[in-house]
Amino acid sequence: MIRRSEPPAHTGVPRPVLRIPALAAAIAALSILAAAPAPAAAQAWQDPARVRLIDGGVLADGPDRLAGLEILLDPGWKTYWRDPGDSGIPPQLDFSGSRNLAAVEIEWPAPELHWDGYAWIVGYTEAVVFPLVVTPQDPDVPVDLDVRLAYGVCKDICVPAEAEAERLLDGRSARPAGIEFYRARVPVAVDGPDGRGGVVSATVDRSGEVPVLELRLKLPGEPDDAYAVVEAPEGWYLPVPERSDAEPGLFLVPLDGAPDAAAIRGAELRVTGVSPTFSFEQRVALD
Repeated sequence: MIRRSEPPAHTGVPRPVLRIPALAAAIAALSILAAAPAPAAAQAWQDPARVRLIDGGVLADGPDRLAGLEILLDPGWKTYWRDPGDSGIPPQLDFSGSRNLAAVEIEWPAPELHWDGYAWIVGYTEAVVFPLVVTPQDPDVPVDLDVRLAYGVCKDICVPAEAEAERLLDGRSARPAGIEFYRARVPVAVDGPDGRGGVVSATVDRSGEVPVLELRLKLPGEPDDAYAVVEAPEGWYLPVPERSDAEPGLFLVPLDGAPDAAAIRGAELRVTGVSPTFSFEQRVALD
């Protein structure tokens, strides 16, 4: 299902808002609620967001365990993806208080794109689960997973928040359906356009006063139902890519947020392309 939130006509920015279907999200949330104990108390913000860790059992292909960091939001509230968009607070996760933990890989489900009347928000509404691939130091001993979360929630205003949650991962739990629901929405890492999608080309147009990245994407479905997010090196600022009316699948990104013109050539960007049925992640180097 695509819900639309229209920016002013003169902006020229992409218009679709990709939402995880509300019914499916509700089913996923209910599945998680049925499979896990009561939420851990948020440290500094009890409402409108509730945070907890979910045990997802042991992965079949090795000693790693699967967990999920769940954020439940009241109606109308949003939280942010790792790149929050034109403004916002990306989530910061600290696992240093955990025991028997060697490493944690955070998986980021494909985000939604929302126009709030002033800027683009890249994030999630209603609920999200960030899947966590947890590697124990000793695979024969449970992992006591402890997370401190600094994040943001937004409705009419955006509010910084903090929460802490803890869960013992003993490898005995069944996999809650809610973790799989969101894990299936993690963008697929690709090296180039395959049968489903990818970056066809990424070229820099230097003919104007401001260099512009011309990003051509391949994604299934209607072009108006897709959008992209581009993450740049630290110290850059890149807006949400604008969809071009001249060519299907073409997105334009002004590069005036680069530190200087010399920094553009050879810089590596991470491109995430999202459509209702498939999303991908690909790294590209600028010419």
